[in-house]
Amino acid sequence: MVKTSTSLNSVNFSSPAPAEKAVEQAKIQDEMFYDSIKPQLDQLIKDPSDETIEKILAYAKKK
Repeated sequence: MVKTSTSLNSVNFSSPAPAEKAVEQAKIQDEMFYDSIKPQLDQLIKDPSDETIEKILAYAKKK
C-alpha cells in the first residue's frame, strides 16, 4: 500500500486574507465618502432647494 499526503502549505490554496483586506478597504472608502457628503445630506434634509423638490416630484411622477 502506498501512503500519500498533501502539504497544508500548498501553493494551490489561496489565502482569504487578500479578499478580507479588499473588503475592509472598501468599507473604509465607503465611510470616507459618506463622511465627505454628510454635511450636504444634512443640509438637504433641513432646507431642500426648490430645484431639488422639483426633481424629486418629477422623478415620482415618472414611476
